[in-house]
Amino acid sequence: MAESLNVDREPCIVLSVVPYNDGRRVVRVMGQSLGTIALWVTEGKGKNRQVGKWHPGAILDLHGVTRKGAEGLVRFKEARRTFIPVAMFQDVRRSAVAFFLCELVSKLFPEETAHPDVYALFHRALIRVEKEEQVGWVHVEFMGQLIELMGIAPLPPTHASEDVLDLQSGEWKLSMGTLEDHLPPPLSHWFMELLHDQKRTFTSSFEERKELIQGQLRYLKHQMGGLRDIKSYEVLEQVFG
Repeated sequence: MAESLNVDREPCIVLSVVPYNDGRRVVRVMGQSLGTIALWVTEGKGKNRQVGKWHPGAILDLHGVTRKGAEGLVRFKEARRTFIPVAMFQDVRRSAVAFFLCELVSKLFPEETAHPDVYALFHRALIRVEKEEQVGWVHVEFMGQLIELMGIAPLPPTHASEDVLDLQSGEWKLSMGTLEDHLPPPLSHWFMELLHDQKRTFTSSFEERKELIQGQLRYLKHQMGGLRDIKSYEVLEQVFG
């Protein structure tokens, strides 16, 4: 990417917001073509004060995106909402899923590396969080599809007797109990089913779903060279528990 930026329009999703000083914030977003970037955001004053649009999971269009040189934060002339969630902020479960998705994406992808396919998947997941009646599997299905999209999915087992997935190597092994970095059946088979963008066919208990999610996170951590802990995960499990 060129050191300086000058983009007329950039669709983006807000990942995180950090107050900087009175009336200013540093907002990290994932742009459709720019990847993850940090913005200077001025809240404004009085009737022009705009705080509500800057929240994790917000879907916006940035206009007049600029940066002079490689240093410093990106500036913009205008930010317009393209989707206004209502249920997401009235339902603690929806909010928890949205915050989890934003933190996961924020920690997975480096600054200013474009991932338009990931952006599209992320966008669809947030729309699902707002519109679908039940959202307890949105983040689980998102992680499965993300693993496939990133090209790090394990290959299917070559023998029927290999039914334990090694989360560190991505290889299949014979049944050997439930070691921390091995996913036993049926969880290993569910892990593979979630790699595809299709309707989930299995049902599980809360504890099985929790173990499956933890397996997905450990797999990502191993394959991505040390994914940092997702702090919002604990909140997510509490609201669904």
